[in-house]
Amino acid sequence: MSWRCKLTRAVAPGVAMIFLTGLMACSSEQESTTLTMVVAPKPFEFSVPAKGELISAEEVTINAPSGNRGRLTLAWMKEENSRVSAGDVVARFDGTEHELEKQRAELELAKNSLSRDVTSRGLGQNQFAIVQQAGEVAQEKAMVERFSVDDLTVYSKNEIIDQLLSKDYLAAQQDYLDWRQSSQKTQGEAQLQLLSLEGKNYQDKIKLRQGALEHLEVLAPVGGILIHAKNWRGEKVRAGQTLWPGSKLSSIPSLEKLQARLYVLETEAAGIEIGQNAEILLDAYADRPLTGKVVALANIAAPRDTRSPTKYFEVIVALDQSDPSFMRPGQKLEGDVRVAHKDNALSIPNQAVFKDEHESWVYVKRGGGFARQVIKTGLRSLTQTEVVAGITAGDEVALLKPAGETL
Repeated sequence: MSWRCKLTRAVAPGVAMIFLTGLMACSSEQESTTLTMVVAPKPFEFSVPAKGELISAEEVTINAPSGNRGRLTLAWMKEENSRVSAGDVVARFDGTEHELEKQRAELELAKNSLSRDVTSRGLGQNQFAIVQQAGEVAQEKAMVERFSVDDLTVYSKNEIIDQLLSKDYLAAQQDYLDWRQSSQKTQGEAQLQLLSLEGKNYQDKIKLRQGALEHLEVLAPVGGILIHAKNWRGEKVRAGQTLWPGSKLSSIPSLEKLQARLYVLETEAAGIEIGQNAEILLDAYADRPLTGKVVALANIAAPRDTRSPTKYFEVIVALDQSDPSFMRPGQKLEGDVRVAHKDNALSIPNQAVFKDEHESWVYVKRGGGFARQVIKTGLRSLTQTEVVAGITAGDEVALLKPAGETL
């Protein structure tokens, strides 16, 4: 046996001990680096966070003048959150277009009046000319009849024919003049009626525009705090905008009955129901927490901004108290809707739960390692998941996937 073999036999047991010691140290080091927690019953609360603003449950709406036709341009509007009294001017619309349209209608009415005068005068002159001509024909016919002789034997045949033709021609001319007089009168009266209708139309336009000019100012129906309205894009109504008659300009809300309007992400709204409690914190008064209950919930989610596809459910919370000394509609706020609460529940952090399309599981410490344990989950908040089956109180669960384990 060579000295190398003897040395190997002598050293091998020691190396083996060192290697095993190293493995145990590595295993111990791996276990120590895997964060764990001991599962124990504790209160579990599932709350949904949201942001929103204060609104009033009751308000007096102020609209743009509804009697005007066409679009209106807002020239001026009283500042938001201003205190107004009943009868104060809160908005004023631009009357330039109405003034121009009124002037156009007045010009057309003047032209219409002139046309009626010309038509009426022409009709009178034509009627007079026809009457005069008819009189001459009647006189000529009378003379022909007066000097005609009944005894036709004293006239030659040609004279008799001329006399008969003259009578027939004068009679026909008289009938024609009668028809012409009646026809021109009917036609002239029809033209006058048409011009009269057009004139009435212009008068109505003038009256309409004059009414619009007299209602360009909007008055506050009651006293209170003025709040500007929002359009369908969520933008506040402001001077320079074009509005339709009757559209909402602003409102004067009741400060005694305020509510919180919350916008909850579509993915987080599961479980919210009417009657659930909510806690509200105003951004400007975080030291004055408020409470309330959910009284309304939107049926479908909708985007808050047309430029973003993110959808939200609108949740209305009736506040238990309203203090006009510091609370105003429009104030920004944050809220939590208390969806569920259990006094004793087994819950673990969300990152400790692993799942696929078939089941959920955790890694429970067993001896010197971790074992995969299938569980059944219940409620889930943004940070915690309730476990209703699979583990018991006292089990030690890995907060992250242990080293060497695969999903």
